[in-house]
Amino acid sequence: MNIATSMSQAVQQAQIVGRNFIAIYLSHLGMLEFFGLVIALICFAGIIYFVIETSWLTFRVGLFRHIVLQSDISKKQAQESWRRIKEQFYRGGESDLKVAILEADTLLNDALREAGIMGTQLGERLKKTNTGQVPNLNELWQAHKLRNQIAHEPNFRLKRYLAERALGMYETALTNLGIFHD
Repeated sequence: MNIATSMSQAVQQAQIVGRNFIAIYLSHLGMLEFFGLVIALICFAGIIYFVIETSWLTFRVGLFRHIVLQSDISKKQAQESWRRIKEQFYRGGESDLKVAILEADTLLNDALREAGIMGTQLGERLKKTNTGQVPNLNELWQAHKLRNQIAHEPNFRLKRYLAERALGMYETALTNLGIFHD
């Protein structure tokens, strides 16, 4: 009889604990819902920020148009980027020249990637490129080395004639890749 009584008391205590837990949960449900909503909104805002800041969606839409719709959007985007690079260059300040070189290097990297040359960075792509694809390959290496100096040496002083020569090399390569042909 003691075992049956003990079991009965244990079951009753478990039921009481269960009811108390449910009562506490239900009494705090509004607060839990509020914090859940706040966390969800923060995550949603983070996703929106990521999409905007990284241009992730723009890139995906452009890629979709280029691949699925077979449009010439990539070439148009590259031409617009080159126009902005030249505007940056013509502003004339040393920092403007540096930004123009950095952006031209990025544009060439994108163009080589679009041309199907494998690699994660421009240096890797240039190693896999031959002079049949880009006739001024040796000059491009000089321009890329200049870009690396700008990016990795904070006190590097860029002379205008060096920037002009490098941009000319990038423009020649982009022309050879067909970016400026309609």
